[in-house]
Amino acid sequence: MEIHKVVGAGGFPNCTTLAREIEVTPKTIQRDISFMRNQLGLPLEYDALRHGYHYTQKVQEFPLLHLSRNDLVALFLARHALEPLRGTGLERMLAESFSKIAEACPGEVSIQWHELDKAFSVRASGVLDADATLFGDLLDAVRAKREISFTYHKLTNSIPELRTAHPYHVGQIEHGWYLMAYDPMRKGVRTFALQRIRGLKVKKKTFLRDPGFNARDYLGGGFGVWSYGDGSGPRHQVRIRLEGYAARVVAERQWHGTQEIIPMNPEGTVIEFRVCLHGLEEITRWVLSWGSKARVLSPPALQARIRREVEKMRARGRGGRSKE
Repeated sequence: MEIHKVVGAGGFPNCTTLAREIEVTPKTIQRDISFMRNQLGLPLEYDALRHGYHYTQKVQEFPLLHLSRNDLVALFLARHALEPLRGTGLERMLAESFSKIAEACPGEVSIQWHELDKAFSVRASGVLDADATLFGDLLDAVRAKREISFTYHKLTNSIPELRTAHPYHVGQIEHGWYLMAYDPMRKGVRTFALQRIRGLKVKKKTFLRDPGFNARDYLGGGFGVWSYGDGSGPRHQVRIRLEGYAARVVAERQWHGTQEIIPMNPEGTVIEFRVCLHGLEEITRWVLSWGSKARVLSPPALQARIRREVEKMRARGRGGRSKE
């Protein structure tokens, strides 16, 4: 912890200066630095020009826990077992506790437990032995940087396909578990839903993990589990007007890192929700979920998406077909 504080303060300390300040030997400092890098996964590197250590990425908190595979599998099972508590007063307290535990291994697993009301509740389901085994095997592959292969059934495909990937991170997002992995065939990071992975095989072949990959940044351009590459593409400045209960619920929650909530009246029954996104797929579903309580102000592309979906729904309701 002392090394972390000194390095975080800047100044590029080396083993000699750190040993003098903390009052231990330089060899002890070297062993601790190796532990911080290899076991705790901290981005701690030596700068040959400045002759000292520094963090190559921002470190929010020092990881005090080192969780074993069994610890993380227990976390996975406990997260599912506590589904019935969603919407109760205990949810926020438990969500914060789960997040603190998960932050101890940021390169392996993450949890986002959103607070939802009855309108968005989902029925809790049991966890099969196969689910826990798959979760544990994926964590082993992430930690050991071992290549994996599996059969995966995409939602847009009629039949499953064989995939090979380099597993980077396992995360719980919007009440589902996902694997973020580099796909050598497609030359990019892809997201896989754990429930659609079958026949997982952890190979002996190892890989070099992209040091610049960050799960939070990877998902930051979307509104859920969808990602849009490295974030260099065009962004959509989304503006949505919400009224009634929808305005109150949306204003109470953090839906995205770029969101802005603009009250349109003193009572808080009308707001404008603003967010900057790389894609519109999931925000389309989100807007539709609020029904007549939501109206898209911009961009035109999102307005068109909503209009098409409503027309299709109307056509199906009449027993006919939509134009598309």
